[in-house]
This record gives sequence, C-alpha cells and structure tokens, in this order.
Amino acid sequence: MLKNLKHKTLMLGVNMVCITGFLLTLMNTQANQSYSETRKDRTLLSLTKRTINKSKSTQLAYTRNILMETSYPIVLTQPYKINNEAICRRVPKITCIVMVHTSLNHFERRRNIRKTFNSTYYSPNIIRVVFLLGLTNNSTLQTIIEYESLVHQDIVQGYFMDTYHNLTNKGVMGLKWITEHCRNAKFVAKIDDDVFINFYKIFESLEFIKEVKKYLACNRLEADTNPIERGINDKWYVHSDVFKGFNFYPYTSCSGLAVFISIDLVPLLYKAALISPFFWVDDFYLFGILPAKIHGVVHYEINAHISFNHRRTFNCFSKYGDKCKLLAGITDTDINPTKIRIW
Repeated sequence: MLKNLKHKTLMLGVNMVCITGFLLTLMNTQANQSYSETRKDRTLLSLTKRTINKSKSTQLAYTRNILMETSYPIVLTQPYKINNEAICRRVPKITCIVMVHTSLNHFERRRNIRKTFNSTYYSPNIIRVVFLLGLTNNSTLQTIIEYESLVHQDIVQGYFMDTYHNLTNKGVMGLKWITEHCRNAKFVAKIDDDVFINFYKIFESLEFIKEVKKYLACNRLEADTNPIERGINDKWYVHSDVFKGFNFYPYTSCSGLAVFISIDLVPLLYKAALISPFFWVDDFYLFGILPAKIHGVVHYEINAHISFNHRRTFNCFSKYGDKCKLLAGITDTDINPTKIRIW
C-alpha cells in the first residue's frame, strides 16, 4: 500500500510538471502574439503619424513618438482601409467619376450628393461618385463609416488621419484609386462635399474635355500671382523654410473647390506624385506641383463659372434656373440644405 501511495505521488508530480509546462508554453505563445499585435499596431501608427498635422488637437489624439518622417504622400505605399473596387466596374463606360473630399462626420452632405448625382437624371450620361476619407481614432465613428460603406458601396478610406493638413494624402489617394479602378471614365471631377455641380451645364459647356488630352478645367490661378501665406495664424500657413525666398506660388494651379480633369491626365498626375515631395497645401500640390512635372498640361480657365460665395450660388439658380451660367458653386449646407433647394 505504501508503494502504491509513493507511485501515485510520483505520478501526480509528473502530471503537475507537465501541466505547468503546458501553461508556461501557452502563456509564452500568448505573450508573443500580444507582442506581435502591439508591434503591428505601433508600425501602423508610426506610418499614419508621418504626415499628420502637428496641431495641438492631433497631438492630443495621438501622442506616440514619430519614428521616421516621409517626404512623400503616405498613400503611395499604403493599402486602403476601405476599398469599394467595383464602383466603376458595373457599367462599361462612365461619363464622369466624381471624387469627393469629405470629412468623416459629414453624413448629410454625402446623402445630398448621392441624391443630386443620380445618373438617371442625366441620361445618357453616366455619373459615379467616390467619397474619399481618412482614419479616425473614434471606434464608434469608424463602425458607422464601415456600415455606410456597406450600404452605399461608394467610400474609399486610406491609412492616414482625416485632418485638414492631410488633404494632399486624400487627393493623391483619389488619383491612385482612379488609376487602378476607374480608367473607363471619360473625365474626372474633383470637388469638396459642400459644392453643387451643375452637370447639365457641364455636359453642355465642357463636352470637349472628353476628347482633349492633359486638361484641367478650373478656377485658374496664374503662376507668381497667388501669395504664399507666411503668418503663423494664416489658414494656409507655409513655413519660411518651404519655398524659401518665394512670396508667390511659382506654378500655375487651380482652386480645388471644383476641378475637371481629362482622364488621361490622372495616371500621369499619380506618377508625378512618386517623385514630388509632400506639400500640405493640397490645391497647389495636386494642380500646381504635379502638373508642372508633366509636359503640355493645360489649365483651362472657367473662373467666371465658379462661385466661392454660397449666396451667389443660390441666387443665380433661384433667379435664372437652368440659364444660370455657373458650373459649380459652394453651398451653405450646414445651415440650410441649399444644395437640395438649388437642385
């Protein structure tokens, strides 16, 4: 009996050693997985932080150290967080693909754009819309964005924070996405989400942009006439070390409120971004710096047909209806749904 007791005690000890070893192995495996996930998270955050606006609000949201800086738009090497690849694949030919710079919480603006850009209104012309977004650190908002994408299938989201100083990343992402997924469009419209576009007039007045090459139709800004803002409190503040010695932007460019682009130019602009150091003022980067690297780009002036005042936009369509000569104009979407009223 004593021998049996000793034998059982020995076996119990062996089992305890095995169980302890198993638990230690499991704990090490979990620890390694946790470390791997943490490292991936840190890598993503460091990539995201490379071109984040260093404003106080952004620093409060993301306080991790920046491991390295990039001189080029981050979206050139990063995948999409959300990618609706089939936006342009559902039909063989698209008249216009509209890429919209929109903010994460502008749900009502996106809803209004979906209403007014419905292709059935413009037959036989076909319009498609893609909404361009960046990241948020608000998990609830991200879930809502993913649901909106699931319902409407018209959102593309990149791996950069959705901030004002990251609009260049958003614009380059749009060029990249169209190059990869929407080459069957005849031309491109880039707009902000508070802009009304008069597609009836566009299909009448800008019909030629379907056939021409290397064309930008926009509110044209001549080279050496658009001042570089150096005041620390200026909206488009540019540090004195950037474009050092220049008081005016040296290239012809466009105001980014509404720009119409010949489809052949989009991949050329995207390729130009591969060799163009990052500059945060998106209008000048996308429509000044990048075109300057491409021979023969034309900035076609439609200044008289673009409105930067929401009252002018509303009054023109209210008074003249379809005789209003505006092609695009800013609307007072936050105070009053004037975009729908204009429509």
